[in-house]
Amino acid sequence: MYLSFSKKRNRLMRISTIILCFCMFVCIIHAGKIHTVKKNETLSAIAGKYGVSTTSLQTYNGISNPNLLFVGKKLKIPDSSIRQIQYTVKKGDSLGSISSRFGIKLSDLTSKNNIDRPDLIKVGQKIIIPITGGSVKKSSLLPASLIKSLTSIRPTAKKWTKIIIHHSATPTDDALNMHRVHKARGMKNGLAYHFVISNGSRKAYDGEVYIGSRWKGQLDGGHVKKLSLNKTSIGICLIGNFEKKSPTTKQLTALEGLCEYLMKRCSVPKSQVTTHKIIHPGHTACPGKLFSLPSLIRRLDP
Repeated sequence: MYLSFSKKRNRLMRISTIILCFCMFVCIIHAGKIHTVKKNETLSAIAGKYGVSTTSLQTYNGISNPNLLFVGKKLKIPDSSIRQIQYTVKKGDSLGSISSRFGIKLSDLTSKNNIDRPDLIKVGQKIIIPITGGSVKKSSLLPASLIKSLTSIRPTAKKWTKIIIHHSATPTDDALNMHRVHKARGMKNGLAYHFVISNGSRKAYDGEVYIGSRWKGQLDGGHVKKLSLNKTSIGICLIGNFEKKSPTTKQLTALEGLCEYLMKRCSVPKSQVTTHKIIHPGHTACPGKLFSLPSLIRRLDP
C-alpha cells in the first residue's frame, strides 16, 4: 500500500514538473524581448537599437521621465504582437497633442477610444494608442506652421556646425524688444540670436518659437564673444532667468524639436549642441544652473 502511494505521488510530481516547465516555456515565448539598461545608454538609443520609437518604448514601460533611466533597469521591448499601448493623460495634455506626439490622426484616436468630446479629456484618463509592430513614428514636436516657415529658409551649406543655447536672464521679455535693445547697443542686425523661445510672457505664447532675421538671412550671430563662433554657431535663446526658475515644459519641448530640426537640416551632430557657459567658462552662467544640458541631450534623437 505504501509503495503504491509513493509511486502515485512521484508520478504526480513528474507530471506537475512537466506542466510547470511547459508553462514557463510558453511564457518565455510570449514575454517579448527584455533589455537591461547599461551605463551611458539613453532611451532613444535603446529604441533605435530595436527599431521602435522612443515614445512607444517609454509608454510601454510606464516611464514618466525618460531622463531618469538607471543602469540595470529592465525594459520590455514591444514586438509584432503588440497592437496597442496605454497612455495616461497628464496635466497640460490635449487629445491633439497626444495624437501629434504618437503620429496618429486625431480622428483615429477619438474613434479608438470612443471619445465624443476631445476637449473634455481629464488628467489620469487612460487613452489607448494603436501601434503596428511595436513601432510608432515620432512626429515633430514643432507645430506644422513653424515647420513650414523653417523649410522655406535654405541654410547656407556647411556654414553651421554648432548650436549654442542661452537664456535671457530676465523673467519676462520678447524677441522684438530684445531686437530693439540689441540694436541700441550697436548691433547692426539687431537681435543677437537666430531663434527665441518664449515662456509665455508678454504677447507670445508659452513655447512659441520666434525666427530671427539672422536666420532668415543666414547671417552671423552676435550671441557669443568669439567672432569665429558667431560665424558658425546657431544661437537659441529661451526667455527666463534659469538661475532662479526652471524653463517651462513647453519651452523644453520646443527646444528639443527645434534642435532636432536644425541638427537634421544643417548636419549638426548631437555632440555639438552646447551652452553659452560651456563655450565661455568663467565668463557667464548662461543659461543658468536650472537648465540641464545633459537632460536635453538624452532626449534628442541620435
